[in-house]
Amino acid sequence: MTTTLDIPREVRPAPRGIWRALVISEMRRLMTHPAVLVSLAAILALWLVPFAVNPAGRSFPYLTALSVTVQYPLLLLAGGTFIAANMIALRPHRHRTYEFESVLSMPWWRRTAALAAATLAPATIGLLVAGAQLAVQVSAPGAAGVVRPGELLAVPAAIVLAGLFGTLVAVASRNTAAGFISIVVLAIVTFFGLASENRGRWLTFVAGQNPFAEPPMPAALLDRPQWWHLTWLLALSAVVVGVTLWLSGLRPRIVPVATALSLAVAVLAATMQLVPPSDELNQRLAQAQNAPAAQQECAVRGKVTYCAFPEFRSRVDAWSEIVEGQLAVVPRDQAPAALFVRQHLPIATGNEGTGLPLPLDQWSSDDAAAGTPDAIPVSTRWTEGGADSFDETEVIGFSAWVAAVLITRGQLGADGTELCGGRGVLALWLATSATPETTKALATIESHRSGGGGVVSLASLNSHAGVIVGPREAALARTLLAADPATVRAAVAANWKELTAPGTDVARAAKLLGRSEPGPAAPGIGICG
Repeated sequence: MTTTLDIPREVRPAPRGIWRALVISEMRRLMTHPAVLVSLAAILALWLVPFAVNPAGRSFPYLTALSVTVQYPLLLLAGGTFIAANMIALRPHRHRTYEFESVLSMPWWRRTAALAAATLAPATIGLLVAGAQLAVQVSAPGAAGVVRPGELLAVPAAIVLAGLFGTLVAVASRNTAAGFISIVVLAIVTFFGLASENRGRWLTFVAGQNPFAEPPMPAALLDRPQWWHLTWLLALSAVVVGVTLWLSGLRPRIVPVATALSLAVAVLAATMQLVPPSDELNQRLAQAQNAPAAQQECAVRGKVTYCAFPEFRSRVDAWSEIVEGQLAVVPRDQAPAALFVRQHLPIATGNEGTGLPLPLDQWSSDDAAAGTPDAIPVSTRWTEGGADSFDETEVIGFSAWVAAVLITRGQLGADGTELCGGRGVLALWLATSATPETTKALATIESHRSGGGGVVSLASLNSHAGVIVGPREAALARTLLAADPATVRAAVAANWKELTAPGTDVARAAKLLGRSEPGPAAPGIGICG
């Protein structure tokens, strides 16, 4: 005759404090799990290596966007937490110790709750890492924008939610493959959230942001429902906890009631995230794009007035350095009585990423009404020279625009403005030699340029507008950049009037500057003959 062993369950109440000890134990398990440790190492490498390799990339950070992008690498920690929580929850089944552990005084739902609470440990680490990254960037030179707390708090919320999902999958299915399939599905959903511009991306862990569709701008102009997204993550976490505890054996009536309430909050948050931007926000954004003067503050530096969105005032020093570097070369009797610089949002690109003309007529009317006529536009994008960044096009583009205004004593057109002969030579040399940053910026642009037959095009604000210099002019300008700066400056100052005259060709400019005339341009170049 065979007998069965009736294993008693929950034979006595759990001693006080044992649940707290279990939570600490589960936290230790989570934080020492290989999946969590590897993900943390990868995150630190992704953060620290670029800082060590490219220090210039740390300058002029845009904190509003960084509040979002800082979340991206921390999704690795969310994935590691999912794997670790899933494996820990499955451990009694994988090791066939479930029946033996069932005789302990702690009921299974309490152990599941302890593992759920333990996800706060990696979430806290994630918050500290994200906060440290932002703290470093806040103190960087030229930092602009604001840190958005709702975006920052989404980091620990997403990590907790991932860990809870891992626990739920383990409770719902004892098959290890279920965890693998689930994390693949979550990875696909997360990729959609990062890569898509559809509003449905807000229903994922992290809602990505296209830096070209949403250039740097005041935080109040951005359509990002950060607090509703945080509410969505927290409410969804509460729903997952309720379902997990119910499946683990916690069956009082309060559990389904609380879960239903959490689900209602999650539905509300999801609905609010899908609501398109308001008409008021669209109007303020349109004003910032076409007539930004009313939203900006101005500062006077010598003869130059700089106007910027309040969150970007830290960039004025960098702009002033470029302008003053060029004014120092211009003879006093040829220098303008006053200059105005106004910040503008980069314009959207056309089909297939093509540049478009700038709305200079609208900007000119706004400038005149604000008492800053013919203001030189400068972008909200900026970076340090040599950062190997797309934003360096704005650094050298602004410098070239300033040079063209000083040389022609007029404004550039909505499309690219060709400067030939002595004007082209002087514009490229003046724009590039203004500061060490502009010199590095041109070098970066040139290193990424291919074709063009030697033509140098320095556009601004993501548009067609800017300065275009012919190949022979560019060749002579490069010769000047390689020569002794003091000697070149003296020659430029002495011959400023003739160099800036429309009829001065490259041969005459070379003679005035004491340089050899460049060779002929390649056949077929349609600029400057």
